[in-house]
Order: sequence, then C-alpha cells, then structure tokens
Amino acid sequence: GAVRAAEGRFKEIMDREALHVEVAPFGRSEIKRLKVAPDAFCQAAIQLAFFRYAGRCAATYEACSTRSFLHGRTETIRSCSADMKAFVQSMSDATSSPKGRHAALQKALSSHRAYAGLCSLGQGVDRHLLGLKMSLREGEEVPKIFTDGAFDKSRTWELSTSTLSCEHFESWGFGQVSDEGFGIGYTINNKEATFTITCRSD
Repeated sequence: GAVRAAEGRFKEIMDREALHVEVAPFGRSEIKRLKVAPDAFCQAAIQLAFFRYAGRCAATYEACSTRSFLHGRTETIRSCSADMKAFVQSMSDATSSPKGRHAALQKALSSHRAYAGLCSLGQGVDRHLLGLKMSLREGEEVPKIFTDGAFDKSRTWELSTSTLSCEHFESWGFGQVSDEGFGIGYTINNKEATFTITCRSD
C-alpha cells in the first residue's frame, strides 16, 4: 500500500545520501573570547571550507527567524557576501599577510552580522522578491528579473545552512536542497561546535 511505497521511496533517497559529522574542539565561549560573533564565525568557516573544496564561492542560504512579527517565519541571510568572498580569497592568497587576513575576516563578520540584523527586521531581499512574484495576477507579464538566469542561479542554494544551539543536542541536520549542494546543520554549544553535513553520494 501507500505506507510500503513511502518506505521504499525513503530507502531509495537515503541510500544515495552521504552524511558526515564534524566536531570542532571549541565552542561559543572560546569564540566569544576572540571578540567575534559565534554564528558569523561559523558561517565564515563554512564559506572557507567550501572555497577550499570547490575553488569558488557559492550561493548560500542561512535561515533567519522573523518571529518578532505576527506569523513571522524566516528570511534568508545570504552568507556569501562580497566581504566574505574577499576573506576566503585572502586565506588562499600566499601574498596576504596575517594582519590582512585578520582585517578581511573582521570585515566579513561585521557585514554578516549587519545583514543578519536587517533580515531579522524584515529587511532582507528574498521574502520581498517572493512576495512580488506571488502577487502577480494570472496572465500578467512576469518581470524580467524573475526570468533572468542570474536570478535562478542566485537562489540555487549550493550551501543550505541553519543553526540550532542547545546544550542538550549533540548534533542535528537536514538534507541538501540542491542535488549538487550540501545541507549543513550546526550547533554552537559552550565548549564545542558540531557541523552535520549532508550531500548526494552518487
């Protein structure tokens, strides 16, 4: 019946999934000792890891709560900013000094925190664009921005990320949202940070 079919489909999906859990031996207290925001720090680590893996940056989704609004749900923090790109490039540039890399990191973290703050206040771009697209009437001409290839590429999340920090959780995660991408659920607890990474194995 339907239940047996669903079980078969679930097994088929899971058989082609890969999962890896990475535990960093430092957490929120150690990161704060460096006088940086833990979430921004972890997002920078994710961006650097992907850049070293793929040799480029990628469209990145980080879930941001908009719970301060009635029926508020989420907005998208686009973690791969111009400043974040400059930071990961500096880390791969042999001519970049430690001081220059540190300055690039600080700028990237500051930009990330600023945009995250805007997103939590409903000032992000993604839900605004979604609202505009959903408000189109039947037969109405679709604005060119929504048919531009760059628009689709910018929301094909090669990195889909979210954090859920709780001392009672050892790890948690979710599947990637793009067949060529990664799902990264991370927890920043007091003494360690855990990253659960999923992707297609085929």
